[in-house]
Order: sequence, then C-alpha cells, then structure tokens
Amino acid sequence: MSKKSKKQQEEFLQGRKNDYTKPEEFKILRKKTIKELIAPSGIDTTNIDHLEIISNVTRYARSFFVSSLPRMCTFPELFRDMYLFGDINTSIYINPIQESRSQNELNRVINELETERIVAADRGNINRESTLGQKRYEAEQLRDEIAAGYNKLYEASIVATLFAYSLDDLNRYTKLLSTEMSKSLVNIKSAWAMQEDAFKSNLPLMDDKIKRVHTFDRRSMGTVFPFTTSEVGHPSGIPLGINKQTGVPILFDNFHNSLTNYNMVIFAKSGAGKSVTILSKTSSTFKPVLAEMQGASSAGIPIISSISFFTSSGLAFGKSTLFITGKISKLLSNAK
Repeated sequence: MSKKSKKQQEEFLQGRKNDYTKPEEFKILRKKTIKELIAPSGIDTTNIDHLEIISNVTRYARSFFVSSLPRMCTFPELFRDMYLFGDINTSIYINPIQESRSQNELNRVINELETERIVAADRGNINRESTLGQKRYEAEQLRDEIAAGYNKLYEASIVATLFAYSLDDLNRYTKLLSTEMSKSLVNIKSAWAMQEDAFKSNLPLMDDKIKRVHTFDRRSMGTVFPFTTSEVGHPSGIPLGINKQTGVPILFDNFHNSLTNYNMVIFAKSGAGKSVTILSKTSSTFKPVLAEMQGASSAGIPIISSISFFTSSGLAFGKSTLFITGKISKLLSNAK
C-alpha cells in the first residue's frame, strides 16, 4: 500500500471516529459514534399533540407548558406535583429583567389599573373597583421595592414532557397530571402543533423555542426550585432556629441515620454568628459524651486530646475538649 493511499485511509477512519472513542475501542463499536449508539431509530413528529419515539420499545411523549399561575403560592408546593409525577422531564428557563424595563412596565400597568378602577367606580361596580385598587397597590409596592433594590423581576418559561409506553396510558397520564396541577391553581396546556419545538426545549440544550413566559419576583421565584418539602431538620438534635414559614423549631443531628456523613457547612455574612453557632452546636453535641466520661479516668479509659477551632486568619477563637470512650464508634480526628 502506498503512502498516499495509507494516509487517505487514516484520514477516512479518523473522520469516522468519535472524539470520545479510544483507538482500541473503535473496532468494537463497529465505526458507530456515541450519538449513533444512544439515539433511537427515529422520532415521528407528524402527530399534532404527541411524539412517537421509535426504538426497540416504542415510547410516546407529550409536551406541555404552564399557561396560568395562581396569585399566591406556598413554598415548595407550586410545581411539586409536576416534579414528582412519574416519568416526566421538566425544564424552567429563568431570565432576569432589567430594572429600567421592569420600572417602565410596572408604571404602565399601574396607569392601566387606575384607569380601569375609575371606569368601574363610575359604573358603580364596587367589587371590581376594590379588586383593581388592591392590584394597583401591590404593583406600586413592587415598583418601590425594585427601585430600592430589595426586589427584582424575572421571566420564566416552564416546559414539561410526559412519557408513556402506549397512547392510552399517555392520555390517562395527561388527564391525571392536569388534575393534580389544578389543585394548586396551576393550569397546563399541551403544546398543540408545537410538540417538536417543545420537546427540543425540554432537552439539556439551553434553547427555549416556545417562549411562553411568566413574570415572577424574587420571592415567588424561589417557589419553582425542586424542593419536595418545606420541613428541614430531624426529630431530635440541636436546635438551630425556627422555620419562618411553618413556625416549627428546626432540630439538626449530624449523626442521624438519614445522613451520608457528619459534615456541615455554614454560609453567612461577616458578623452573622457563624462562630457562635459552631461553638454552641459543638458544646451541645459533646455534652452526652462528657456525661458518659465522668468516671472514665478512674476506670483507666484513655482521653483523646482536645479540638481547637480556627478562623480563616488562622487564629483560634474557641476550644472544646472532646472525651471519647471505647463505646463510641464515631471517632473525630483533631483539627489542625
């Protein structure tokens, strides 16, 4: 084989290879790229209200978008039924709105609400006048908070894709999902005649093709994150504070069976009380150990050296003596 033909063959093989394919694995993959290995045989997009994913096992997919939201919501129950529904993918595109644009839009909304309120007052519609007056007051309050830097507006688009192995199951799941979401006053609509664009929008490509957006402020934006419960902590442990939403005390136990390790990280601004929190929690955690060691020295049980805590500057700000008996299986190494 001449050098020219050999070089052409190598270039051809290199063009067929995938970047993630090692040379020794190329023959095993039989010249297939990773995309070819994981991709289905095809996707039928001719249907108006669903997609058909054709592979060894055919699956059906239907995409939705959120059409309306409640006036008020409770954390974290806004989209919890959607996140935990079953074989479903959900994507949320969040884009912040500039303060100048949000101020102009809120001023326009305030003027429109005031005009409608005056018309309703002239017609003697007391209920509508009261409702519009309340909305105008809330819009003014939001505008003032944004002007002071305490709040911010966001645009969010929520897209979900539901999967099933038969069309009947897909229709049944669709009705069930719509019923579950209506409990929290969230209305969803099928992306009719836009199933392909909605399906692509729900892929991890960061490309929203349908752009059905809703406006959130900073507080309401926190309710869309996929938390399953508003309760934190454990049934027993060290009290850390009070849940402002439910009023229930928060207890945290580093050695609880539900945790995979005993570590804890505390984030806060300077002067918020991080050091005091660590010291209080450490002293409270080690009290049972100290109580168990009251007669340890007389029994000849060894005492482990103390643990010191340091700030980022390296200066020790506190010290807590730790006694460990042979009955305790959780050993802590000395901080250095």
